[in-house]
This record gives sequence, C-alpha cells and structure tokens, in this order.
Amino acid sequence: VHTNMMQREASKAALKPRQRMECELIENLIISYFCIVRKTVLDCVPKTIMHFLVNYVQDHLQSELVSKLYKAEEFDELLSESEELAQQRREAAEMLEALRRAALVVSEVRDGQLW
Repeated sequence: VHTNMMQREASKAALKPRQRMECELIENLIISYFCIVRKTVLDCVPKTIMHFLVNYVQDHLQSELVSKLYKAEEFDELLSESEELAQQRREAAEMLEALRRAALVVSEVRDGQLW
C-alpha cells in the first residue's frame, strides 16, 4: 500500500499541472462515489434484514398461532364463557327487556294522549 502511494505520487510529479489537477479531481470524485455507495449499503442492510424478518413473521405467525390455538384438549376451556361474562350478559339482557317495556309504556302513553 505504501509503495503504491509512492508510485502514485511519483507519477503525479511527472504530470503537467493540468493533468495533475484532473487526476486529483477524478480521485476525489471516486472517493466521494465510494463514500456514497458505502452509506447506501449501510442504509440498506438494516432495511433488508427487517424486510426479511417481517416477511418471515408474517408468513409463519398465523400458522403458529393456529397450531397453538387448536389443541383438542383446550377446546372446552377456550369455548366456555366465564361466570363474570355470563352474569354481565344476563344483566344486559334484563336491561334490554326493561328498556323495551319502558318504550312500550311510553308509546302507549303518547298514543293515549294524542286521541
């Protein structure tokens, strides 16, 4: 590497000032280009990894969850209603029936007052 740099410096000394300037310009452009490429690769690697991770999870998550969910020994437990939820459902049904009766009474009172 050191020998290569010495050869480059020696060849630059043999060049005319305009040629030396053009060589330095080209060298700076190449260095800038490689910096841009390096930054692009550094940006793309995490994005690519995340892309493959997300796609893998997306493809395999549903089948994994379904296989865990559909175990025959757990069907009764999964399909049963908790006592608290059953009580809330009964109370809601009673409230609905009370509201229907109240709406019926209100409509009868309203109809009776109109005639």
